[in-house]
Amino acid sequence: MGKSEAVIRVLGFGDSLTAGTPGYDPLDHSGDEKSQYGYWLVRVASKERGLHIDFDNQGEPGELVRHMLPRLKKAMNIGSYRAVIILGGSNDIGWGGDSRTICTYVESLWEHALDRGSRVVGCTVPPIGFEYPGLQETQARLNEMIRTSGKEYDGLVVVDLFNSLSDEQGLLAPEFDSGDGLHLSVEGYKRMGESIWQSGVKVLLE
Repeated sequence: MGKSEAVIRVLGFGDSLTAGTPGYDPLDHSGDEKSQYGYWLVRVASKERGLHIDFDNQGEPGELVRHMLPRLKKAMNIGSYRAVIILGGSNDIGWGGDSRTICTYVESLWEHALDRGSRVVGCTVPPIGFEYPGLQETQARLNEMIRTSGKEYDGLVVVDLFNSLSDEQGLLAPEFDSGDGLHLSVEGYKRMGESIWQSGVKVLLE
């Protein structure tokens, strides 16, 4: 695929980390557009490959992954996408969900997007900026399941956002922290968007 292809539609689907919290609200398109990873993904794709990506930000703050499938179905009934980027699970972990159940819901999202003919980028759950051993143990198990399960699907790659955004202690690196230990700064979303491009969307489009 080269520069001759006019527009590549990509869906960013997930919770607040897809939406761009705290700096951007995709519902009314308000705030700093650089506070969404899609901005940076589009930018690097254009710079590196001359690609025109139409990025659809379908992030909904606070949503649990177990509630996401009906919304994904609706989004994919409205439009078709070359690639679908799926990130979820942080809120489920916070509400005490177990890793196996969360991963099963994540897999159902992957499968629906693949069944609709899109390629899929799965993502590990990013780190948080403070120590909370119980949550982090669940997160580590979930992320390992996501990495392992992702290898079983054709047309899917997993991007390890946890390692892209963490420091030496496995916490959210300070430069990527918006200040609440949960959401990302502009620099964090920049790292996220560039990581998803390099290890995810770019790979799927080659």
